[in-house]
Amino acid sequence: MKRKIPKKPGPRIEIASRNMMIDQKPEIWVRGFVPHNHVVITTETIDETGVHWRGKTPYVMNTQGCLEIAAAESEGEEVEETDPWEIFDAMRPADTPDGPVPLFAWRTAEPIHIEIHVNAQNGDSAQSSLHLCLFDEATTIREDVREGPLQGTLFCPKGDGPHPVVICLGGSDGWFTEARPALLASHGIAAFSVAYFGGDPLPETLSEVPLEFFDRAVDWLNAYPAVDTSRLGIYGYSKGGELALLLASRDPRIRAVAAYSPSSVVWQDPNGGAPKSSWSEGGIPLPFLPMYVSGMKILKIMTGRPVAFRECYAQGMERHPEQTEKARIPVENIAGPVFLVSGTEDGVWPSSEMADTIETTLKDAGKDVTHLKYPGAGHLTTLPGLPAPEVMDTLIFGGSSQNSSRALEDAWQKMVTFFQATL
Repeated sequence: MKRKIPKKPGPRIEIASRNMMIDQKPEIWVRGFVPHNHVVITTETIDETGVHWRGKTPYVMNTQGCLEIAAAESEGEEVEETDPWEIFDAMRPADTPDGPVPLFAWRTAEPIHIEIHVNAQNGDSAQSSLHLCLFDEATTIREDVREGPLQGTLFCPKGDGPHPVVICLGGSDGWFTEARPALLASHGIAAFSVAYFGGDPLPETLSEVPLEFFDRAVDWLNAYPAVDTSRLGIYGYSKGGELALLLASRDPRIRAVAAYSPSSVVWQDPNGGAPKSSWSEGGIPLPFLPMYVSGMKILKIMTGRPVAFRECYAQGMERHPEQTEKARIPVENIAGPVFLVSGTEDGVWPSSEMADTIETTLKDAGKDVTHLKYPGAGHLTTLPGLPAPEVMDTLIFGGSSQNSSRALEDAWQKMVTFFQATL
C-alpha cells in the first residue's frame, strides 16, 4: 500500500491571536503564495455609524512566497517584515476613498471586527479575520455611574488594589466616551470617563461649564475601595486637554496630567452669539480669550463648507494680548509631571505652539514636562491602531491621516508608560 503524501498547504493567512488589544501589534503571516508574486492585502470593517471602511496595501512575497506582518522574529524563515498597523491605518470609507479621511466613529468599548483578504496577481487568494479589542473583560471591571450630574463609566483592573486612577475627559462634545478609558484600564490603571456637559442634567452647551463636576467625580472615587485617589491623574484631548490642564493647575490632588492637542489659555465657548467663557467656578465665569472669526470664515460656516479654525484662535491671541495673559492657564501650579502631545499641522487650533508655551512655562518653573510634537500630524484626539481623521464633518483637523495615525500610535504607548511611572 502506497503511503499518502500530505498536500502542501495552499495560500493562507495565519494570525497568532484573533482577539488583540487595539494598541498591541498583531502577528500575521501570509504563506503559501508564489515566490516574488505581487499581492494586495485588503482590510475591511464597519464603524458605529454604519460607514464601510476598506484599505488596500500592496506587497511583494519573498523567495518562499511568504510575508510577515508582525513585530515578532521568525524562526528560520526568510520573510519580509512590515508594520501590522499599516494595513489598518490604510482604511478609508469605501464610498469616498480619495476624499479627506473622516472620523472613524467608535465611542464604545466593543471590539472592532476586521476582515482581511489577500489577493495575488495569479489569482491565488486567502482570507481571515480578527477582533481589535478595547475592553478586556478577563482583567477589567466596567462600572456605570449615573448619579444626577455625575455621568460616566469607570473601568477598573481586577485583582489586588487599590489601583491608581485617571479621570478621562473627552473633547468639545463634552460627553463621556468608553474606548480610551477601557483601553487604559487594560494596562493596570483605573480610568474614569466623566461627562462635563452635553446632556441632562449637565449643561447643554460648552458655556460657563462649572468646574465642580470634578469634585463630584473625585468624591465618588474616594468611596470606591479598588482605587487610590492619592495616585490620581487626569487625561484629556482637545477641549478636554484645555480642561485637564486647567483643573490640574487648581487642584493639587492631581498628580499627573496628559493633554493631547492642548490649549495654554481658557478660550471662549464655541457657540454663536456674544462670547462667554467656557468654564466657571463658584458661579463665576473664568477669564477667557475670544476667537477672531473673519467674514470669510462665517460665510464658510453658513454655507456648510469645510473650515479650519486654527487662524481664528491664533488671531484671537494676536489681537488681545492683555486678555491672553488674564486667560492663561497657570500650569506652573500643577503638582505633578505633565505629558503633552501635539501635531504641527493641527487645523483646529495652534496646539503645537500652545504646547510649546506650556512646556517653556513648566521648564522655567523647574517642573517635569514631556512634549511630543509630531511633524505633519493634525489635531490628535483619536484611538491608536485606526485611521486618524483629517476632517470631522466640516471641521478640518489638518495634517495627513498617515502622519496623525503614526503619531497617535506612538504617543499612546508613551502615555501609558508615563502614567505607570508617575502614579
